[in-house]
Amino acid sequence: MPPPIPTTHDPIDTAIIIVGAQRSGTTWLGKIFDSHPDVLYRHEPDEAHPLPPNAAPEAIRAGVAAWAAERGARAAGKRPFFRKSWQPARLHWLRNAIAAGLAAASRLPVIGRVAAGVPLPDFVQAAGRPRLRFVLKSVALCHSVGDLARALPDSRVVVILRHPCGQVHSVMRGNAHRRFDLRAAGTDMPYDEVMALRAAAERGIDDAGFQALADAAKYAWGWVAFNEAALASARALPNVRTILYEDLCAAPQAQARALFAFADLGWAAQTGDFQARSSSGGDADSYYAVFRDSADAAERWRTRMPAADQQAVRAVVRLSWLASLWPDLAAP
Repeated sequence: MPPPIPTTHDPIDTAIIIVGAQRSGTTWLGKIFDSHPDVLYRHEPDEAHPLPPNAAPEAIRAGVAAWAAERGARAAGKRPFFRKSWQPARLHWLRNAIAAGLAAASRLPVIGRVAAGVPLPDFVQAAGRPRLRFVLKSVALCHSVGDLARALPDSRVVVILRHPCGQVHSVMRGNAHRRFDLRAAGTDMPYDEVMALRAAAERGIDDAGFQALADAAKYAWGWVAFNEAALASARALPNVRTILYEDLCAAPQAQARALFAFADLGWAAQTGDFQARSSSGGDADSYYAVFRDSADAAERWRTRMPAADQQAVRAVVRLSWLASLWPDLAAP
């Protein structure tokens, strides 16, 4: 068990950091945490303020502080919004109105870029600050999981993994509909190709062999590279917890309660309400929705993903020690 979090007035020291490959449930899990009234949430703030490679603990702490201070629409304006213990009701509704106005303005052709850069106020009241916990979610911090956990020993890091077939199917669907910004010029895949190539090379697959693979297999190598890096960097650290997306979908409240206990957060009625609503229905075909039937969301790839793509993903992941996390991956 991780040590209890000490009393502190600096939310940076007790940050809750959620990491996972894209399309692994990070946004839903992040919003479950954001629904707690004592939480200040940031959505992928490392995109605006990336950590330098091999950052020292002091630089990591400064980076986390910069993430907490990032108030651009992308990081601070991710809906839905929740009532907060450190924010009076009138300021909650004022913030909602400002966010709605900035979102509308950002779609206008002339002032859109200016509106997108306007910081969204948090309205953190000094009286509530000692209770405030900072939560962020990232789809890029795989190599930094261990460094973050060691630099901030009173923090809690949650790594979420999704079945590789489910994750690959979702990313392929998104890429087909141009949902992603490509990671690097010259590639048509929304993953870190250098990492994927390195992971494949460690298993004897050279660049030419990688490029000859089916697209689903290439995506699977991206899944392997990200998740192996995240878990290997944090091995045996007491303030890091791993959760499977399928387990969260199957028992949302039980799993969320366990993660809140790990993070030293009490359970709140507001969280229970959001967890229930977000896992019991919604628009299943909306790509970025957090409201959906969780059981269906976890398993629908089994009937929608072509059998050849499933086989390609399984063939890749069976070369990784991560395959042991899903019993069905061991089947021929």
